Amino acid sequence: MDNKINQEERAFRAWDVLTIYSRDKKTITYKELGEKLTVHHRTCRYFLDFIQNYCMDNKLPPLTIIVVNQEGNVGNGFTAWDTDNLDEGLNKVFEYNWDNHPNPFSFAKDGITSEEIVEQLINNSADKKEIYAKVKVRGIVQSLFRSALLRAYNNKCAFCGFPHVVALEASHIVPWSHSTDEERISVNNGILLCSNHHKLFDSGMLKITKDYKIEATVSLNSKIVGKKLRLPKLKEHYPDVEKFKKRNLIMTN
Repeated sequence: MDNKINQEERAFRAWDVLTIYSRDKKTITYKELGEKLTVHHRTCRYFLDFIQNYCMDNKLPPLTIIVVNQEGNVGNGFTAWDTDNLDEGLNKVFEYNWDNHPNPFSFAKDGITSEEIVEQLINNSADKKEIYAKVKVRGIVQSLFRSALLRAYNNKCAFCGFPHVVALEASHIVPWSHSTDEERISVNNGILLCSNHHKLFDSGMLKITKDYKIEATVSLNSKIVGKKLRLPKLKEHYPDVEKFKKRNLIMTN
């Protein structure tokens, strides 16, 4: 039996507590938060990291700034705001309408983890529409989508092979605004690209043909033009060529 603590489930419960306190323009101590979640206050930092990272990744006010120690200071793990100007960050949190932002960790309320969802996406072991409905929040969908693509493409850019994860991004073939719920989270509607090639692909300056060849739509001096996409090791993770056809029609209209 796996007794590993699900910090995302704790983040789900903590999110609601923090947003209520923020609405009331109040801070909360680690001890108080731990008591509300029935966990030791020293363990709060683990699930607060998930909330902090989510806010930073999605350019939200630094919600975890309202969690303080007995002296009223933020913890050492707080990095979401300049500690020399905490009042401004606190005001941004208090002024933000958190009621309009759904709990991003709602997928974990029944005990599932993001790692398990990525496993389902990679193994195609669950209905993608159901996964999307469970996750709901775009920022989390994008994060899970990227994690699945990192695994499918072995942490390398599909255009140039760049291997540094920090600069690798998940690109939808059929753009998000034109995708179905299933396409938004499907590995077969994505390719892993370094940030430079992601921008060129999103802008339409680079495109991919039905035989996985990279082509330029403008004059572009690049070694990758004319070469084939670096495909995943497993065929079930290959991008769907029909998605490229759909994308190319969208980009030309």
